[in-house]
Amino acid sequence: MDKDQAIRKAQKLMAVAMDSRGNGNEAERALAQAEALIRKFGIEQAEIASTGAAADFDWAEAFHAYGPPKNPAKACPKWFQIISTGVANFTDTIVRLHCDATHGYGVGFYGDRADTLFAQWLAGYLKGCVWEALNRARRDHPAWTRIEAEDFRKAMALRLSSRMKDLRRERDEEFAAAPNRQGTGTALVLVAGKLTRRDAQFGAPQYRSSRIQVRDPVAAHKGSQAGDQVGFAKPVEGGQARTRKAA
Repeated sequence: MDKDQAIRKAQKLMAVAMDSRGNGNEAERALAQAEALIRKFGIEQAEIASTGAAADFDWAEAFHAYGPPKNPAKACPKWFQIISTGVANFTDTIVRLHCDATHGYGVGFYGDRADTLFAQWLAGYLKGCVWEALNRARRDHPAWTRIEAEDFRKAMALRLSSRMKDLRRERDEEFAAAPNRQGTGTALVLVAGKLTRRDAQFGAPQYRSSRIQVRDPVAAHKGSQAGDQVGFAKPVEGGQARTRKAA
């Protein structure tokens, strides 16, 4: 086996290790075999991340409509765009505004199929959490108008996005702290390689940042507090899950 063959095999093995649909033992064996090839042939990160292994990923798009099926949305509000961008960064996907002829405005997530399906679900879950929290807050503040309600939603969306960023950073730190025998953060290399190939497939994400203004600080504070109460499910060994909160 020459180095080029070793690179292609290592790419395929890493794709298997990253595939959440497989079992843990299979992923562990694939990662160990990939690490052995990397050490033996002196393979660099850039070589592993080359686009030659793009076929190892199941690229897909998952659309999430903002409005309900019988009432398609005519726009996608800013607060939901904030949440969707946070979800995309958290799930290794790219998000873009999209309008479907039948379902109205919403967002499309682009990336590996398992990631896009997770992003699609998470966006809907967090959207529901915002509406439920707002309904509870309105019972305590019956005088709130659309202005206070929108400030609540935007503040809650910003807090959720911030928490997802913290969880993503924590994940990357854990991956970087799981080196192979040569001290390379192999798990983080896997993610970086996937993102490189994702951007080659769909184009690099381009998100514009804008200042979010609120007019009612009380409503905004309540929204931020509500964002701290939402739990995020994180898969653990054995296919189980646990709920965790970020600071």
